[in-house]
Amino acid sequence: MQEVTKKVIEKLIEEKEGPYISVYMPTVAAASIEVKKMPIQLKNLLNLVKKELQEKQKMNTRDIEKLLEPATNLLGDRVFWQNQKKGLAIFISPGYFQYFRVNTTFPEKSSVSSYFNIIPLVSDIMFDDNFYVLALSRNQNRVFLANSDGITQLDIEGIPKNLQEISQYTVSEKSISSHSSGKKGAGAIFHGVGEIDADKKEELLQYFRQIDQVLNKYLDKKEKSPLIIMSVKDLVPIYFEINSYPYLLKETMEGNPDECSADLIHKNALPIASDYFHSQLDNISSVYHDLKGTGKTSTQLEDVVSAAYFSRVEQLFIKSNTAQSGYFDPEENKVYLTEEGWELCDLYNLAAIKTISNGGQVFVLDEEKMPDGENIIAFYRY
Repeated sequence: MQEVTKKVIEKLIEEKEGPYISVYMPTVAAASIEVKKMPIQLKNLLNLVKKELQEKQKMNTRDIEKLLEPATNLLGDRVFWQNQKKGLAIFISPGYFQYFRVNTTFPEKSSVSSYFNIIPLVSDIMFDDNFYVLALSRNQNRVFLANSDGITQLDIEGIPKNLQEISQYTVSEKSISSHSSGKKGAGAIFHGVGEIDADKKEELLQYFRQIDQVLNKYLDKKEKSPLIIMSVKDLVPIYFEINSYPYLLKETMEGNPDECSADLIHKNALPIASDYFHSQLDNISSVYHDLKGTGKTSTQLEDVVSAAYFSRVEQLFIKSNTAQSGYFDPEENKVYLTEEGWELCDLYNLAAIKTISNGGQVFVLDEEKMPDGENIIAFYRY
C-alpha cells in the first residue's frame, strides 16, 4: 500500500485528464459492525459523485460506471475494509485510480473538479518532509536521505570517502582524546574540543570543502530539505566554517558516526528534524505582522490565487475546512467566484496546488493557529 508523500501529492497534481474525482471518508481499524458500515458510506459518496457527473459534467451512465468501476469494486472487498487506518482517500480520473489509507481522520467529502482535492492530504505530510544527514569523520563520511519512515544511504559521485584521499594524515577518532607522546614541544596535543594545529586544520578544511562542493551540487535546494551533521565535537565547528548549503541546521548529533548504524543515526536525527519542521510554524504570527502592509504577504483569496499561479508564493497557510468555488482565468489574470462552469474548482485548493507545483510550501492549520483568524495567508517571494 503506497504511503502519502510529497511525491504522491505532486503526482496527483500532474494528472492531465479530468474530470478529477476526490473522495474522503473516516475509517476505523477492523471491527465487525464497522466493516459493514464503511462500504455503505463509500457507496453514498459515490452516488453523490454520479449525480454530479450526470448533472454538471453531462456524462452518460455507461461512461460514469466505467470511470467509477475501480472504486465500486472496493464495496464488496471485505479484506480491504478489514485493513483500514483512520482515514481513506480515493482519487479517480480517466485512466487513473489510487487510494490511500492514512492516520488522519477525514470528514466525509466527495468532489468533482478540474483538479484533485489535495488539501486534506497536505495535513498528513506537512511535517513529514525529507532531510539529509551527513555522518562525518576523518576515516569515512556517509550521506543519508531520511524521513519519519526510514533512512537510505546515498551513493554520491565525486564525494571524498575519507581524509586520506586529501592527504596522508589519518588518525582514529578514539585517539583524539589522548596526548601524543614525545619530548616537550615534539608533538601536538589533541583533546577533541577544537585544539587542532594549523596544518591539520587546513587539511580538514580542504577535505570539508570538497564534501561541501559536491553536496551543494547534489542536494536539491528547491526542496529546502535540512541537513543535519553527526560528528565528533572538534570537527563540527570546522565544517561550519566552510559550509555553503543554506539549510544546514545548527543543532548537531555529537559522537563518532563510524560506530553507528544507519538505523541508530536515523533514531537520533528524527527529533532534530521534527523540531525543525514544527519550528517553521512557531513564528507565523510575528512574521505575518512584521510583513503586513509591505506587499510581501496577502490574505485576499483572489490575489493569492493569482500569485500562486504565477510562482510568487513561497509559503501558503490555509485554515482547515475552508472552501470557495470559482475558477481562475490566467489570460485575464482574474478570479471568478461562482458555482457554475466546467472549470469550477475550490480556489483554496487551486492556490495550494499551484504553490506546490511552483516549489512553495503549503500548511493547513486549525482556526486557532491562523493569525488574526484569516482563512488564507500567503508569503510572497517578491
